[in-house]
Amino acid sequence: MALFFVDVEATGLDLENDRIIQLAFIKKDGDIIESYSDLCYTDLKMSYSAMGVHNITPEMIKDKYWPYEADSYIALEKGNSEENYFISHGNELDIAMLENEGMELKMKRIDTDKCSRHLLKDAEDYKLQTLRYQYGLYKVEDEMAKSLGIGEIKAHDALSDVVWHYLLFDHLLEKVDGDVDKLVELTQTPILLERITFGKYKNKNLTFEELFATDPADFVWMYNNIAKNWSDLEYTVEHWLKTNPHYWNMAKEERKKASWFD
Repeated sequence: MALFFVDVEATGLDLENDRIIQLAFIKKDGDIIESYSDLCYTDLKMSYSAMGVHNITPEMIKDKYWPYEADSYIALEKGNSEENYFISHGNELDIAMLENEGMELKMKRIDTDKCSRHLLKDAEDYKLQTLRYQYGLYKVEDEMAKSLGIGEIKAHDALSDVVWHYLLFDHLLEKVDGDVDKLVELTQTPILLERITFGKYKNKNLTFEELFATDPADFVWMYNNIAKNWSDLEYTVEHWLKTNPHYWNMAKEERKKASWFD
C-alpha cells in the first residue's frame, strides 16, 4: 500500500478542455518517501487568470515534455492500482486533468478538503492556506521540505501544495485514529452545506436554513438546475426540501418532467 499526495497546475479551470502544465506528488510507501515535480509542455493557451495564480508562463514550458512523457506522470501511472491511495486537496481538478492526459484513476481517493469539512468543524474556512496556519502546519513544513530536498515553499506551486496537504492528511488521520479507509469513506460522504457561496447570494453570508425560511421555491429551482452536478449541494437542497412535503413533491415532479426531455 502506497500513498500518493498529488497536485497539478493547469492552463485553466475547464475540467474538460484544460491541460496539465505542472504535476507534482509525494509518494509514501512505508518508511520510504519520494517526491516528484515536473513542468509540462502543452500547445494549449493558458488563461491569464491561471498564470496569475501559479506564475507559470508559456516560456517556462516550451522546452518541456508532454505530461504523459514526464517522469512524474510515468511514476504516478505505475502506482495507479486499487491497493494505493490518491490524495489531494479538492480531487475534482486534479483527477479531471489527469484523465484529460489519458490516465484512468484506479486508486482509492481521499480529498483532504472534504475530509476537513467533516472533521475540522472549527476551521475558519477550508482553503489550504487557511488550514496551513490555523492548524500549525507551517511550523513543520520547512523540516518536511528539507527532508525531501525541496527548496523554497510557496503557495500555488504544485510541489509546495503537496507538502501542505501531506501534513494536513497526517492531522486528519489523527482525527480518525489512523484509519485511512475512514478518510476514503468521508470523501464519498456528502456534506450538509451551511452557507450559500454562489450565484445571487454570494457574499451575502446567508445560510441555507435562512433562505429556506423565506424562499423555499428557490430550492426547487436549485434542485432542478444546478444541484444535479454538485453532490454536496444536492444533498443539502434535498435535506431542506424534505422538511416541507409540498416543495419536495414539487421538486421531484419538475425533475421527473425534465428527465422526459433528456
